[in-house]
Formats: sequence, structure tokens, C-alpha cells
Amino acid sequence: MARSFTLISAALVLGLNSSQQVLADWRDDVGYTRLLDLSAADLPAAPSRGFSQIEATQAASPVTFLPDSQNPLFAGKTFTNRSAASGNGISEHATRVAKNFFGTATSLITGNCQIDNYFVDEWLFGDFLRTGNILEPLTESRAVQNHSWVAASAGFPEASAQEINRRLDFAINRDGFVCCVGSDNAGASILPQLLCQSYNTISVGRDDGNHSAGLTDFDGPGRTKPDIVAPSASPEFATSWTTPMVAGAAGLLHAKLVAAPYSLTGANLPRVIKSLLLATATKTSNWANTSTRPLDPEYGAGVLNVYHAYQALRSGRVSASNSVAHPPRGWAAETVNGNSSKTYYFTIPAGVVATPFRAALTWHRSVTKSVRGTWNSSLANLNLRLYQANGFSLGSLLTSSLSTVDNVEFLDLTAQTPGSYALVVENSSSTNTAYALAWHSLPTVKALATQPLAREIDSQAALVTVTRTGTTTLPLRVPLSYGGTAVAGVDFPALPSSIIIPAGQTSATLEISVIADNRPTGNRTLEVGIGADFGLLRDALQPALVTLEDKPFDAWRFTHFTNSELGISLELADPDADSLPNLIEYALALDPHSPSISALSPSRAGDYLSLTAAKNPSASDLLWSAETSGDLVSWQDAVILVNTSSSFSARDSVPLGNPGPRFIRLKITRSP
Repeated sequence: MARSFTLISAALVLGLNSSQQVLADWRDDVGYTRLLDLSAADLPAAPSRGFSQIEATQAASPVTFLPDSQNPLFAGKTFTNRSAASGNGISEHATRVAKNFFGTATSLITGNCQIDNYFVDEWLFGDFLRTGNILEPLTESRAVQNHSWVAASAGFPEASAQEINRRLDFAINRDGFVCCVGSDNAGASILPQLLCQSYNTISVGRDDGNHSAGLTDFDGPGRTKPDIVAPSASPEFATSWTTPMVAGAAGLLHAKLVAAPYSLTGANLPRVIKSLLLATATKTSNWANTSTRPLDPEYGAGVLNVYHAYQALRSGRVSASNSVAHPPRGWAAETVNGNSSKTYYFTIPAGVVATPFRAALTWHRSVTKSVRGTWNSSLANLNLRLYQANGFSLGSLLTSSLSTVDNVEFLDLTAQTPGSYALVVENSSSTNTAYALAWHSLPTVKALATQPLAREIDSQAALVTVTRTGTTTLPLRVPLSYGGTAVAGVDFPALPSSIIIPAGQTSATLEISVIADNRPTGNRTLEVGIGADFGLLRDALQPALVTLEDKPFDAWRFTHFTNSELGISLELADPDADSLPNLIEYALALDPHSPSISALSPSRAGDYLSLTAAKNPSASDLLWSAETSGDLVSWQDAVILVNTSSSFSARDSVPLGNPGPRFIRLKITRSP
């Protein structure tokens, strides 16, 4: 058999060293940086089973297919050359793939693990698949395989390509490993036969669309490939580099799924991981599918988003039930009997905005080997349907995925309103079939002013409570936006650009204090909104409204004086020269610019001299009292008769008619 393999890099980027971090920015794009920031303690470092990296040679002679194991980015990784008989040459291509696959600080895998390296010519034959041999493939003990190579179609007769793909699908199902394979960079509608047209693998493209994509043309034609794409912005212009991104994400999920409380084993692992990655991928602007073509013909399920995938994983495993409602994102790994169905009820909570919803159903094609060494395959026909639900009864059908040729079904709703729903996995085949199902919707977040008033007078703080829907297993970072008339650093201390709702909690509270001063600014407003973010959904039209209340006297000054008049607005100033200082004008609700006849009216209260005044109800920062005297030198406290928000009355303690005159005066003190 002629062998013709191609590295699927568009151009090699040579000479990179560990100090150059140009490869790390894609981790921001797939949400890993956010995940690491919020949930580092929850993330596994590496799958205990390790990885396999299969490479074509970069040079004809000598054979070069190994990553540079001495690169500092691979410290803690243990490498084994499984194709040592073919050579031990270092490949820049393999090193670059490895950086995105398992490099510390350049991939999604930070911990130590085992790495098996294969030369693809030997991996296809004696080192693993044993193509052309009556024996089954060797056992794969690693968690994830990565294939950043393709084979020229002319080099493999269709029968040989079919055997290779079937052997690989058989091994994946038997050994329970994830296998990520790249398309080429030709941008054509003709797919590589190896390994892109296999069933149980995850085929990977580029988010710029410059990869071969479309429908398979042999061994089950009409299936859409690739399954998923990954960021291809500079310098990642190749499926050689995007494929290990997905492989590393699969490794991260694998490490979590094999541990308690999930403890997945066997073929459930590649099925669940594929479902999680597909259900949570990010749609491109022109993404589209149909009821019989589950994935987009160019972008598959969309762009890798490991943040969403991990969030969906941690939402928890559930089981089909006719009496239990599940969260709006989650996953299942079960078996559906022939000609039957399983149902998963879930609820989008009331009072939230409509959320995008996606679900992915995956299962394996069954591959068996006859005693004569012929590899036969069969594929169950599963369907996925979404219904409106009434309690635990199915209502109207909303959408379906009904491919008859693929082992993926996929649902996409742009906006799912609050309510009860049901996902139904339907097996129209007679064979009991194991499957994985994952569904995903964004948590919705809103802000509410639970204490809408912050006051200068007593330093009372306002409170804004930020609340999320959905599962609370992991923390959620919520970006905040601010508006209104209040100015940060002048009216209130600077506020954070985001708030974290902790794991296990549905809400977090933002405290907003006011900066107390003697500036007459009046009341100011502060709008606290939820910022746009890929990790949540918000109602941008409903911010929380907070009022920053000025000191009452300063608010009165703001109303009665212009900025140029601030010098005559102080407490003891008397701009209208009526012998009533501003503090008294304020207390009695008078106009400080217009001379006023005294609003104080001395009178008799029985046998006593008294004083009555109409108070300014807004002057809540004043203390009112009165004093009496017989000589204008010595003053005593008067008897308070009335002291409400709108009226004050006091009298002398000495009856009228006693020798000598009696005097009464009003005493007003402003609280600090």
C-alpha cells in the first residue's frame, strides 16, 4: 500500500521558545482563562491516563515526528516513543502541536502526565491499528489521541481507507478514548478520507472556515464534517493547531469525568465528551442547520468553548425521568432500548429573558470483525426532539433533529422562553443503543436595588443584589455597567467592574456608599446594570436604580443657588439682608433671595409666652429647641409643646405677669 501523509499546518511557525506566549491567547477565546480565574481549585491538572500524539514526518529523511521533550513547556510530561524503530527525529510541527495539546501555560493541561508518540505510518499498521492484519488494533491506554495530519486520497484505495476508519471507530468504542482528528486547510468541499470521515472521532476545523468541509462521500455518505472548529486567528492558521486545542479540552473534561462523583468508564467517556463539546460550542454569525442535517456544513456545532463545556459538565449527570425536572443545562449517559424513547424534563425559570438553547445527542457506530477479518459496521437511528411540557406530560413539538445517516443529532433554539420543556431521545432501530446527551442554556442574571438609597447624612449604604438562575456548582463572574448622574470618585467610591457570585450561591451583593461632603449637588442617581458577557444572559433594559441622597441642607442650597452663588449659600450668610441667615431660611422654608417677614409668631399659650413656627419638612438634618429669658443674658430651656416634621411650638416655663419682661427665642442646630 502506498503511503502519503501530509502535515496539516498551513505554515510552520519555527523557533518559538518557552518565553514567547503568542500561543496562549486562544485560551482566552475558548473561555479557559475565565474558567481558570474562577474555578482553578475545581479544575483537574491532567487526565491520569495521559495522551497519544500521532504525527506525520516533517522530513523524508531522517524521519522526524517527535516533539522536543526538552522544551520547558513540557516539564513534568513523560514521553514514550512508540515508533522508535522508525527514528527519533525532532519535529517543529510536532512541538507546535504539543504546545497547544498539553504544554504548560500554552494549553488547557497544566499537570504532569504520560505522552505516547507515534509515527503515523507505523501507527496505522504494527504500532496500533494493525491495518491489513486479521488481528484487532492494540489497546489504547491513553485518554485522548490527537491527529494533526491527513492522507492524500490518491495514496489509499477506498477499501483501505474504510478499513482504517472502521478499525479506529472500533478501538474508540472498545477502549473508551477520545480521538480528535483534523480536516485539511484546502478550504474545499472534498473531505479527507483519513480520518475525518470516521464516526466516533471528533473532527476539527478552523473558525475562519479555511478548512475542507461538507458531506462525507464514502462509508456512510451524507454526514456533516467537521464536528467542531477552534480559534484560528494569528498565529493559529491551521487545523494542525486547532485540533490539539479540542484534544486538550477533551483531556480536561476526561480528567473530571473519571473522578467522583461521575466515575465514567469505557465508551461513555468519548460519547459524553463529544456531546458536551458540541452542545456548548459557540455559534458563528452564519451558522445554520436543518432537521435532517444536524450540524452546519462548514462550522459543525460551532467554535470550541471549554468554559461552557465545563459548566455544563459540572451542572451534573441526570437520568431520564417522568417525575423529576432537571436544570436548564446538564448531561446524561444512558441506553435506550430498541423502538423506545427516554425523556428528560427541564425548566427555564420564570421572570428571566429568553435564552439560547442547544442540545447534542451522540452515539457510536458499531463495528465488528468477522472471523475472516472483514470489518462490518452498523448504525442505530436515534432522533432528538424538543417539546413544550405541561408538568410531566408532553405538549407541542418545538423542533426535531432527524438525521438518518449521522451519529449526531443537534438542536438549536435562538431564544427559549421561560417554561417547562422535555427532550426526548427516540430509538427507531431495534437495537438497544448507548448514547450521551448534553444540553446547554446560559444562566440569566439581573440586578435589583434591595436598598435603593445611599445617604450622606448618616452614611447609609445602598445595596444592589445580583441574582443568577440555573445551577450554582461553580462561581459566576458578572460584569457590571454603570450610568446615571453620579460620578465615581466624586459622589461615590470607585466600584468594581464585575462581581462574583460564589459557588453554591444564587446571588451576591454590591454595597454602594456615598462620599459625604459639603458640596450642594442635590440627589444623584446611579444605574447598576449587567454588562454583556459570553457566560451569561442579561436584560440590558432593566438596570438597578440607586439614589445618592445629598445632605438635606446641601440639597436646599443646590435648589436655591447657582454655582456662581455658592459663596453666599453658607449657613450664616444672609444674601437678602433680612436678618435671617440661610440656616433659618432653610428651616422655615423661606426664599433666601427675598426678604421675609419673620415667620416666627410669639403668642400666649394660656398664661405663658409661646412661639410657633411652620417647619420645612425636608429639613431633616436640623435639631429644634427654644430658650427663654427674663434679662436677655441668662437663658433656660423652654417647654416643647409640639415638634413634628412640619410644626414646632414651645412655651416659657415662667408665667406671664411675674415682675419684669419675658423673652423667647428659637434655637436651630444643624446635625453634622
